[in-house]
Amino acid sequence: MNYVLAGWWTWMSLVWVSAINAQSLEEYSTGVPPIVRGLSVYALENERNFPVIVRDSLDHFGLPVRSRNYITIQFDVLATEPPPLKIRFLHCDRNWLPDDNVFVQDENHNTSFYLEFRTSPGGVAHYRYRYKNRFPDEEGIVRFNYSGNWIFKVMDEDETTVFAEGRFFVVDNSVPTDVTVTNEFLTTEPSPLNQVHKIDVRVQLPNEIEGYFFTTVDVYQNRRFHHLFRIETFDEDPFTVVEGFNTGFRFFTITDVHPGNEYRTLDLSNTTRYPNRSVVRLVEGADQQRNYWRTGPDSNGTAFRERFTGINSDYLEVFFRLDLADQDFQSVTAGGKDIYLVGPFNDWEPTLDDKLAYDKSELSFVNRKLLRRGIYDYQYVTGAWSDSVQGVIDQDWLALEGNDWRTSNTYAVMVYFNDPRFGGFDRIVGFARGVSSPLIHGSY
Repeated sequence: MNYVLAGWWTWMSLVWVSAINAQSLEEYSTGVPPIVRGLSVYALENERNFPVIVRDSLDHFGLPVRSRNYITIQFDVLATEPPPLKIRFLHCDRNWLPDDNVFVQDENHNTSFYLEFRTSPGGVAHYRYRYKNRFPDEEGIVRFNYSGNWIFKVMDEDETTVFAEGRFFVVDNSVPTDVTVTNEFLTTEPSPLNQVHKIDVRVQLPNEIEGYFFTTVDVYQNRRFHHLFRIETFDEDPFTVVEGFNTGFRFFTITDVHPGNEYRTLDLSNTTRYPNRSVVRLVEGADQQRNYWRTGPDSNGTAFRERFTGINSDYLEVFFRLDLADQDFQSVTAGGKDIYLVGPFNDWEPTLDDKLAYDKSELSFVNRKLLRRGIYDYQYVTGAWSDSVQGVIDQDWLALEGNDWRTSNTYAVMVYFNDPRFGGFDRIVGFARGVSSPLIHGSY
C-alpha cells in the first residue's frame, strides 16, 4: 500500500481545539478543565526542524550513548491556575501502535511529572501559560532507550484525560542510508496525475545474514506523519521494488509518489492588517481551486510562530473561505466525500472540526480556526468521515490542489530493523532525507 493509515489514531479529535472554540481568559471559569492549544514538537530549538533525535553510537548493551540531541515540546494552556499536567511517552511499532512490551516501555523513565512553563504576557487573551520542555531531560527522568516511532500524550495528573498528542522519531543511525528523488512519468495516469516523484533508497547492511530483519523502509513527505509511503520486501505493490539481495546492500524504490502542489500560505505576521481580537479575513479573498496553477514556495508543511512575542503571541480567529463552483463541488465530493482543511494546526490529519460547510452569506465553503499568530502552510483535501475508525478515509490531496512535479518536497526516510530481543520490536537504524528538484522532467 502507498498510504498506510494507523487505525488507532482516534486521539486526533482530542489534540486540537474546536474550530469555533475561541474561549478567552475573560470567559474561562474556575473548575473547568484546562484547554491545550498550539501543540508543536521539533528537534532542538528551531520549530521548523524535523522532529527526530539522531544518535550515532550505542554501547555494548545496545543502548544509546548520551548525546546532546533532543526534541522540544511546547503548547499553550488556558486555565486560571497552572494545571498538574504530565507527558507520557510510548514506543510504537512501525504502524504507530504502542508496544505491549514491558522491556521496551520503560515505566520508570517514560513520564515527565514536572513541566516547565511561564505565564503569558499581559494583554494576551487566549492562553495563560506557555509550556516548553525538552526531552530527554537533563535530569535523566525521561529516556528513550530504544529507537523507533514514538508518541507522547499530554495528560492530567490522574491520567484520565488526554489533552493533546504528537509524534516524533528516534534513530540509531547505524546503517548508512542514501536517498535520491527524481521526477518521472506514470504512464497509467492522465495529466497531471502522471507527474510523480520516484524515490530510491540505498541501505548498506552490517552483514547479509542480518539482512532478513531489514524488510521495511517508510518515506514521509514533508510533515504528513499519518500518510506514509511504505516500501516492503514482501508487499504486492506494483509500484515498489526491493533489490540487492546477497550484495550487502538493499535497494528500496517507489515510483508513484505524487508531489501535489506547493502548500498555500497563511501569513498572520502583519499586525496592522490582522489586529489582535479581530476575526481574520484574508485580504487576498477566498481561496480558489488550483488544479493547473501553482503558488509560490512553501515551508514544507511547517509553521513559524516563535518570533511573535508579547501581545503579538496571542491567538486569532481565522476565517478560511474556499470559493468553488457547484459543478466542481459535485465533482470533488462525489461518493459522499466532504472538504477538509489541513495544516500544522491539526498535524496534517483532518477531523470533524476541520470540515468546511457552505455559507450562503459568503457564497463560499468556510471553516474557522483559532490559531496563534504566525505563518502556516495549509491546504484542502477531500474525504469521508468514518465513525468506525473515527477519522477521515479515502482522502484525496490532489482534487482541489493539483499536482506538479515542479513542487519541491522534502522526504524523510526511515529504515526499520525488527530487533529479535524481548520477543521482537521495531527500531529505526537508518535515516536520510531527500529533496525533490522543481524542474520539468527531462530538463536536468
